[in-house]
Amino acid sequence: MSATTPFAAFPRRALLLAATAALALTAACTLGPDYQPPKADAPATWSATTTQSAMKIQASADPTVLAHWWTEFHDPTLDKLVADVVAGNLDLKVAEQRILSARAQRQQAAAAQYPSVKGETAAMRNRLPPGTFGQLGGTNNIFLAGFDASWELDLFGGTRRSIEAADANVEAGIENRRSMVMSMLAELGTDYAALRSLQARTAIANENVRLSQETRDLTAAKYKVGLATELQLAEADGQLEQQKAVLPTLATQAAQRAHAIATLTGRTPADVDGLLTTAGPEVPLPPALPASLPSEVVRARPDIRAAERTMAATNAEIGVKEAARFPKVSLGLIGGFLNPDLGKLLQGDSFGWSVGPTVSGTLFDGGRLKAGVKDAEAQAEQARLTYRKTVLTAFQEVEDALVAYTNERQRNETLHRALDAAQRAQDRARSQYRAGLADFLSVLDADRTLATSKDAVAQSDYALVQQTIALYKALGGGWQAGETGTGETGAGEAAAADTVPAGSHGGAGNPPA
Repeated sequence: MSATTPFAAFPRRALLLAATAALALTAACTLGPDYQPPKADAPATWSATTTQSAMKIQASADPTVLAHWWTEFHDPTLDKLVADVVAGNLDLKVAEQRILSARAQRQQAAAAQYPSVKGETAAMRNRLPPGTFGQLGGTNNIFLAGFDASWELDLFGGTRRSIEAADANVEAGIENRRSMVMSMLAELGTDYAALRSLQARTAIANENVRLSQETRDLTAAKYKVGLATELQLAEADGQLEQQKAVLPTLATQAAQRAHAIATLTGRTPADVDGLLTTAGPEVPLPPALPASLPSEVVRARPDIRAAERTMAATNAEIGVKEAARFPKVSLGLIGGFLNPDLGKLLQGDSFGWSVGPTVSGTLFDGGRLKAGVKDAEAQAEQARLTYRKTVLTAFQEVEDALVAYTNERQRNETLHRALDAAQRAQDRARSQYRAGLADFLSVLDADRTLATSKDAVAQSDYALVQQTIALYKALGGGWQAGETGTGETGAGEAAAADTVPAGSHGGAGNPPA
């Protein structure tokens, strides 16, 4: 007799009926609320103040301006640093591993839909009571080869809801990484612009030291011939030392910005010294800024999409907890060969089987499962409120950036006019002092005013760039760098860019408006 012959002895009608019942019961119902994507309730336009601010800037409708905003500054060093951050930032690598973990959890949830089959083999020597297994008794050898199959029916949709939640968590992980890319690049741009601004301010401070040194030398020469007083010489010395005192502070701030940039790229400060320590030009303003409506911001920002996907996941968890309160129904099948003679183990007379359903459920748990449902409902409400707050925060960030940029632009123009006036005043004061037509106090005042004006303009220039980057970030620009913007896509990013498994609700690529 062949080894497969015993399987033909299975009661086929019983197995067919069991399988049919299992399919019918599995599709019976799915507990928990079906997910409904939220409405962002985005206003049609920005506030009146913000709208007026937006009208004062030159806007661009080109979507690539927002997606790859750093290229608008036309700075090759910044472009390289963006690629380095996307490829090497350790926080982004951690986020990629979270996505892979979420995908693995999704696979675990999906595996519960299928039967579980375990194999077992054993060789034992034991003593059996007389009459056991026919005439066997005393000490014998027992050989066993069999399997144990079980299939838990998804009668109340707990498994389906688990898969739904896992899909949403995968999508949320992808959007969270995108949001992190967006924030990282904005932080990089801000640090880089600050570094170049500090280097420019250092150059201004060195020029002020040079001018103060000239004034001090001129005053010392006049003091020797009796044309200047000791007080004037002391004032010139004090002015010189004050200008020198600015340099260490600027050096410290510039070094700290360079260190921050190195950390963003996943490297040590020594690794980026050659790229950043050499002073470069200040980051120029782009010719135009992007313009978006509130509804477009909701669709563009990955943090909003991540919050929406978290809502979907927590909503599905309610169904998981609801299903856990009801009985579990499993179909079991046990089959195998048992014989004291290893050579006869696979013969038909050695085969046995058992098939049948199992029903299990909690009779009393002190309210634990019911409390689990309430907890899931509270988690879902937290996610809904978090989503709403995320949307409101996004609107606030856009309006703050627009207003701040417009007002800083107006302030910057005023400071530039003040700088021109201060330069003319200093030139006139120095010329009159050399000719003996003005006192030394006029020169000192003119020098102080010019030094203050130059530094104020440099800081305002940086503030404009900072507000521009803040606007890019607020509008949802930059996360595309992690997928198509730099060409530095790695294995982790490739995993993160995979399509979401079928059956997900909503979809990360098409968030609700």
